[in-house]
Amino acid sequence: MNKAAVLIGYFLFLLLLLKLFEKDKLKVFLIGVLLFPGLLYIPINLNSEVGILGKIIDKRGNYYTVFSKKIYYENQWQKYRNYYKFYYGEFSTVPITTGKNVYIYGTIENDFLRAEYMAPANNNSIMKIKDLATNRLSENIQNTEALDILTSSFMGNIRDKEVFQKTGTLHLFAVSGMHVYIIYSMISFFLNFFILKRNLRLILYSTIITFYLVFTGFTPSSVRAVSLLVTLNLFRLFDVPVSSFNILGLIGYLNLLFFPNNLMNVSFQMSYAATFMILFSMNHIENQYFRSLSVPIAAYVGIFPIALIHFGEISLIGLFITPILTPAISLLILCSVLSILLPFNFVHSFSTFFALSIKNFVNLFTFWEPIEFNSLFIPLFLWSFIFLLYIWLLQVKEKRTPI
Repeated sequence: MNKAAVLIGYFLFLLLLLKLFEKDKLKVFLIGVLLFPGLLYIPINLNSEVGILGKIIDKRGNYYTVFSKKIYYENQWQKYRNYYKFYYGEFSTVPITTGKNVYIYGTIENDFLRAEYMAPANNNSIMKIKDLATNRLSENIQNTEALDILTSSFMGNIRDKEVFQKTGTLHLFAVSGMHVYIIYSMISFFLNFFILKRNLRLILYSTIITFYLVFTGFTPSSVRAVSLLVTLNLFRLFDVPVSSFNILGLIGYLNLLFFPNNLMNVSFQMSYAATFMILFSMNHIENQYFRSLSVPIAAYVGIFPIALIHFGEISLIGLFITPILTPAISLLILCSVLSILLPFNFVHSFSTFFALSIKNFVNLFTFWEPIEFNSLFIPLFLWSFIFLLYIWLLQVKEKRTPI
């Protein structure tokens, strides 16, 4: 009955808007159509025993990440797409690998899954490639700290978070748009030497970077970045001019249409906020040097309020370390890929040395503790001032740019 009342109220409100904005009827109608699926979504508060049918998308030892397809909740199976991390150390006669469909029984408390039983199905998936890559890296890199850093730089989901969390550099080791763009740049660099036709290059770029999602486990941030690049390439293929903001909005809408629970996902929120600010900055800066310099600053301005609201603290040192580490992440990703593909010991030794060097460098700044806030009003007010100042500086910079 409540649902029917909401739908009736929605349609009446839509008719009123169509009447008030007669000149923009098409825009109002399209917005109304896009918002309609949100009325049908019913959030489920899971803090109880559940059964989960899903697919394992990441495995590091006995630590797993599952993407749920259905859940058994309140005595019935319901469609429910979400990500859950959990530990399961029980022996299984059937190997539990990345890409396996599984049934899990356990308890969910505050989005944390305590798995009591897990049964895998005998099925194969393209995501098995991720398991092969992870195992290959484990064989070649003996140092566990270096292995964790190299694996996470390419596939995300770092295990030892403490050092990077303290310094505000954890986002550099969780696959995000930056990692996707770095890998995309590497692909572009190598293919440009062998393929001269632009359209063929665009198709190959898009195909290879889409395949990379297998290694990331289709995380919200990697899906957003890949979708943005592939969609832009599609429009370039047909020489259709398009706004990056419109594409970002379309991808965000489609993402929420299929995975509505991502709206409350911190990674989803920070990813889109950071990308919006980066695109906004790129549109106001012409100089390539200042563009590169502004990327970490723009991303930081975008994610600041979200990090503050969710974690109640912020690390300012990360703002200064990130621009220094960003070029190093490119080499770290390359080391990870080469350590998977090549059997040479000198490659593995250098990759281990470089990964540990990065961690030791970041460790030098752990003395600077994150700033904790009991009240959000003052820091959010200060962020609003910084945000307006940043926008003003971009506008001034644009006006001073010679035509």
